[in-house]
Amino acid sequence: MRFKIYDFVDIHTHELIGPNAMEFTKKRRKIGYSERNFIHKLSLNKIGPNIAHNLQCSLKGGSHNVNGTKTDFQNATRDVRLFISDRNAQMIVDTMTSRSVNLPNFSFEYKVVGSELRYIFWADDVSKCNYDAFKEVLGFDATYSTNKYDMIFVPFTGVDHHKKCVTFGASLIYDEIIESYKWLLDKFLKTHKKQPKLVLTDQDAAVKQAISGDLLANTDLRVSIHKLVWNLFITPSTLEEQWKLLIDDLNLSDHHWLTEIYAIREQWVPCYFREIQWCCLMKTTSRCESSNSLFKVNTSHANTLVQFLLCFGTALDRQRKTQLELDIETSTTTPKMPEKLPLEIHASKIYTRKIFLEVQKEIYRGMRQCYITSSSEIDGVKKFNIAHTNKRFKVVNNYVVDFNSHDTTVSCLCMGFTRIGYLCRHAFCVFRYNQVELIPDKYLPARWMRNVLPDRVHDISNRYSAEDDEESVIRRNMFKLLTECANRLRHKPDCLNSLLVQLKDIKDKVFKEFSFEPPCNSKRSIINELVGQLDTVDVTIKPPTGIRNKGSCTKRQVGVVEKLLEKCNKNPRLCHKCNKYVIDHNSHNCEKVKAAKEAAADAAVLADAAVAKLTTDRFVNRYATRSKRVAST
Repeated sequence: MRFKIYDFVDIHTHELIGPNAMEFTKKRRKIGYSERNFIHKLSLNKIGPNIAHNLQCSLKGGSHNVNGTKTDFQNATRDVRLFISDRNAQMIVDTMTSRSVNLPNFSFEYKVVGSELRYIFWADDVSKCNYDAFKEVLGFDATYSTNKYDMIFVPFTGVDHHKKCVTFGASLIYDEIIESYKWLLDKFLKTHKKQPKLVLTDQDAAVKQAISGDLLANTDLRVSIHKLVWNLFITPSTLEEQWKLLIDDLNLSDHHWLTEIYAIREQWVPCYFREIQWCCLMKTTSRCESSNSLFKVNTSHANTLVQFLLCFGTALDRQRKTQLELDIETSTTTPKMPEKLPLEIHASKIYTRKIFLEVQKEIYRGMRQCYITSSSEIDGVKKFNIAHTNKRFKVVNNYVVDFNSHDTTVSCLCMGFTRIGYLCRHAFCVFRYNQVELIPDKYLPARWMRNVLPDRVHDISNRYSAEDDEESVIRRNMFKLLTECANRLRHKPDCLNSLLVQLKDIKDKVFKEFSFEPPCNSKRSIINELVGQLDTVDVTIKPPTGIRNKGSCTKRQVGVVEKLLEKCNKNPRLCHKCNKYVIDHNSHNCEKVKAAKEAAADAAVLADAAVAKLTTDRFVNRYATRSKRVAST
């Protein structure tokens, strides 16, 4: 083959790139499906392109083995956002609509005002199964900064049979007015069809700001209120008496916020719900906040709605994996049972591990910290007076337990079974006295049982992050086989080289048979696949604009108590100036350093004054000498 030179442009002339800089060539900077998929998967776990590139360099043995630079990885993230762009709201509606059609028992509701998406609510089959099993108590609390449009994220949270957070559904809403929450709750009930027995939500943040700093700083008051309010065994009348004594003792009867919060005590103090079954499963919205933090680990304020939905699926899979792990632990391991009591052994076979440990604790405390002081019998029902002691065996309460030996019916004045769903120590004390060796079926609610959920809940097809299409399965198996072969041939370079030669032969064969790059490897086609949407959708629904919510301020106010707790939780560090372990300063702002600086400054001032005085004295002396000379002349 011959070539003929027609023209020479010297401006295009440059030195050839050496072998040590091949990673910067145009060919080596091109990133394909594997790299883009890697960047995308990490972004769903709130890992940016820079760290993604660093991880690739570490995994592949250096940057010279990685296709693309950090800038190329950043551009890949940018390309996804540009691809979504104005199609964002339309894509999420189309995705959810497709799921409601193709996935079994998937519910999706949305509302558009004008052309803007304002509200969406969704719940899949697993969420509905969890709600059917654990619907007694529900909590929801809005959270912010999960997407670039400032839509407010509201997940609905419950407690499962391992006492872990479980999600019953989720929503994105435009604002926090009454109409928005009314729409949301209507769609929730339409989806789940049954109301919960108890609903918890947070108090308005504006009320929290009404608490004075002096009151918050009084840790003794906080401890006293907590002991009074969260006491599992207290009655409403006792609480009201103790509250009055506490307020009078501290001269807080005129405190506005305490007066307001006490006036609505029936809405938040647990003892007023003691007759409502399962009232103690969730006492505050702390579980909602825990659930919110789980989702915010994956999400970012810069996410589009499509990216937020993908991140939500990743976080939800992690929550459900925890539930599966605890199910496996319960079914495959045996807990410790020091006493091996019949009641204890029976409980270990029916409850989940978490609940068994709590029931076991009640059985042992019924044996060691409770005793019968007197008993009587009326119409076949025995009444036992139980002394309830603390760890120092001091009697702190007395309870009456009714027991019917014919049908093993038991009821306690503390209403432990009603509140938490398993028998209290007082009932177990009576069982031991009457030689009851099995927990009656009537006191074994389904929500604490091992197999309360159907098997399909943990099916791989219900996992959002699982890729189970035929091509993905084949690719995973291929990489798995190659990794296993490479691991088996470690420290055998000749054998590894032989394997490498075989792989090169396979590559040459593939590239010979498929000599052209397929259209599916184009940048746009890859992004289509990663996002799960085509770029040809007709846009009739647009993202919301102009949202201003409570969470959109630049920085929230931090209360005095939170500052104190943050300060107390700090680990003491050695200050090298004062040689003390402290939490309130370091070697740069130590009082000793400040004192030294002030002393040095004072010394400098004195030195300057002394120099100035010396200079002045010299000048005066010279002037005086000159004056004498002139006078003598």
